[in-house]
This record gives sequence, C-alpha cells and structure tokens, in this order.
Amino acid sequence: MFFKVILINQADMTIKKTDAESFYTGKISKGCKLCIKGRKSVVFVTGLCNVNCYYCPVSNEKKGIDTSYVNERKIEKKSDIIEEIKACSSKGISFTGGDPLLRLDRCLEYAKLIKDDDKKHHIHLYTGSTSRVEKSLENLEGYVDELRFHVQDEKEVEGLKNVLNMDFNFGVEIPAIPKDFDRICRIIESASSCGFSFINLNEFEYTETNWDILSDRGFDFDTDTSMIRGSRELSIKLLERFEYLPISIHFCPSVLKDAIQLRRRWERRAKNTKKYYEEIEDCLIVKGELSGNIDEITKYLKDELRISKKMYEVQDDKVFTHWAVADELSKDNTISKSMKPAIVKEYPIHKRLVSEYIPL
Repeated sequence: MFFKVILINQADMTIKKTDAESFYTGKISKGCKLCIKGRKSVVFVTGLCNVNCYYCPVSNEKKGIDTSYVNERKIEKKSDIIEEIKACSSKGISFTGGDPLLRLDRCLEYAKLIKDDDKKHHIHLYTGSTSRVEKSLENLEGYVDELRFHVQDEKEVEGLKNVLNMDFNFGVEIPAIPKDFDRICRIIESASSCGFSFINLNEFEYTETNWDILSDRGFDFDTDTSMIRGSRELSIKLLERFEYLPISIHFCPSVLKDAIQLRRRWERRAKNTKKYYEEIEDCLIVKGELSGNIDEITKYLKDELRISKKMYEVQDDKVFTHWAVADELSKDNTISKSMKPAIVKEYPIHKRLVSEYIPL
C-alpha cells in the first residue's frame, strides 16, 4: 500500500495520509497515485497561457514561450518523449504548461505517440481553459484519461457541467491560497454538486517568477522551503470541513512535488541509465573523472591496472571510470602528476547536470 490511514478527527478516520506527506478524503485519483510513486513523467506542452494568474510559478525559461519539454529534457524530436518515459520507467504522463489546450494538435500528437507505445499509460492533462472546450476535449477522448481544470471561481465550475458526461475522469486543481478560504469553499461545493470526481489543493508556492508580486500582496514566505505559510493549515481545515462530501479532496504539499515524487523518479532513472562503471549514491550518479593526456591515461588503465574496456570511457578530453579507480590513481606517483583526478556526482537527468565536483 502506498498510503497509511491516520486519525485527524477523533470520531472518524475519513481523512487519510499518503507516505508522501499528502492528505486526502475519499478515493485519490489515479494520476495522483502514480505521481506519488514517482511513476509519472511530465510533458510540458507549451509555456503559452491566456489565464495570467498573478501567482504563476512557471520559470522565466518557459513562461510565455512556445516550447516543449519532457521532464528536464527539451523535446527535439518525438522519440525523445518515449525514450524519457522508458528511462524513468513511468506508467503515466501529465500534460502541463502553460496551457496545453492552446496547442491541441501537439497534445493529440504526443498522446497518440504515448498510447501507441503502451495503451496502458495513464495521461492526465491540466488546463486553465474552461470556456468553449467541448470541441477540444472531443479530440482528446480515448487518449487523455484524466482532466484537471484550474478554475478561478464557482461560476467557471458551473460552466463546465456540460462536459462532465464525456469519457474522462474530471477534477479541479487549484492552489491553496491562505487568504481565499471562502472562495475555495464555494469552488469545492460547486464541484461536488456538479459531479466532479476530485479536487486537488496544491500547497501555495513561491518561485523566482512570482516572489515580488506575492511579497507585494503581503504573503508570508517560509524561507526554509518554497511554500507560503498558512497554505497547509488552510488545506487541512478544508479537508475537515468537507470530508463527508462525495467528492474526493487531496492536499498536495510542495515536498511531494519538489522532493518525494522527483526523488522516486530520479531513483528509477538512475538505475535505468547508469553505465557499468558508475554507481548510485542518494539518487546521484557517481563516477571518477581523469583529465590530462588521454592516450597516456588509457594506456595506463589497460596495461598497468588491466582494467576492462567496460570500466572506462573516453569523452572529449576526459576519461571517466569508477570513482575508486580515480581515487587509486590519485595516490599512484607514477601517473598522478600527469593527470587531474576527481570524483563527479551528477543528477540522473538527460544532460547529467553536475551536482558536486570533488578534486582528488
């Protein structure tokens, strides 16, 4: 089981807690289950969006730019998507942005590609488009499994009633803004009465793109995390208030997205993509790096240490090998002076960003 039941109210045990520090009532959505397990890859369809929320957390690198990524990898060709999904052993994919529905053809192209590879892949799509979306959604039926609407008020929720008979699992996903208790209450009540399956309350986060405006509006930053103080407390209060509604409510804390699910995805990616001479330490790829005269270094590895070809690799002006080999060579006076040995730790993403460089 991925969750454990905890007691929130003394009388009942209707609010449950996952092992990723999130809380929910009812039945958690399949998209959320896969995300908690680190089994989802994220397809950032486009940075374009027409909603213009003041709290938008999308980075400057992506915001307002019509570009696509899968996880941390920019999509250069369609095969990049499948390669990344397999590298992470993902069972599901989320389409996000920006607003994916602004690039409907791209959503459909990506969704068909993913389902053709494995029809069991679960796809959820997050959108801020809430008016005149029937035609767009008709194109996605049979390819997208779950739709999550970012709404501003109960009127937008009411306006979506006419699409709820379509072949999707429908939910509402909004940030838990501490000052907006009454507004969120109305949204939850409306979504429940209209027949939505679930509500996701995301912990309210600050980023480099929304810091200034949130500060101007008087929000209280928790400088030890990326969250706004009061968001978690608000969410628990909402769960307790609406725990008996037929709609499921899920509070997703920032630690789930920023640490737990990401870490679990990286753990799988590291295991699937590490090379023979590399090791994994706390989700990072660890290896030895040797700089200097490449011919001299490789000759020494082969002739003196008799290391197999699987245990080292030449890339440009460096030789990569097991970290213990680099450590051993740093103490070998016959070779250490003609090279620069180090231990390198890298994030297990497509471009292998260096996390730590340790000269020996």
